[in-house]
Amino acid sequence: MQISDGSGGIAASGWFSVDERNATETHASVAVVWREPLMAVEHTYKSWTGLVRTRDISPVTVSPGAAPAWFGEYVRPIHERAAVERTLQAVRESANTERANHREWVRRMSESACEWADENSLCSEFERFCEQWGLEGRERDFDVEVNVTVALTMTRSARSQEDADEAVDLDDVRQHLRDNFSYLDVNFTVGE
Repeated sequence: MQISDGSGGIAASGWFSVDERNATETHASVAVVWREPLMAVEHTYKSWTGLVRTRDISPVTVSPGAAPAWFGEYVRPIHERAAVERTLQAVRESANTERANHREWVRRMSESACEWADENSLCSEFERFCEQWGLEGRERDFDVEVNVTVALTMTRSARSQEDADEAVDLDDVRQHLRDNFSYLDVNFTVGE
């Protein structure tokens, strides 16, 4: 048998085993085993397992021969491992879903509790409760004061750099800021 990869290529070809215990309505749980020659006499066996749509399974014209007598025993642990891997994947997916649902529940509960605290004038008590239990508190607006230091270059006509430096006073700096940075729409003070 051979298994198509869905795009016309062959994903696996060899002796074929279906594990009916782990099949779904749309997919068969399969193991494919094939022999690869190492030397003229020795061989190594490789296997592939997975869930496959029945339309991707087809008989091959050149058969690898009848499956050996030991084939059933060989594929049993392969099927068992595949079943365990699928179970673990399902458990991981379920746990991820549960975590996402829990995070969403906590977010909604916190949102509702914030609204309730606002409506009942319990903001400070609510904030203490949230801090004590490691929960997110209310989100609200805060005024933040930011000090910014700016280096400006102003052109002055003078006989020396020292004279130009002395010619600049705070009113000149304020005017330069208004003229060149008015688009920022900020209130500013100029320190001495």
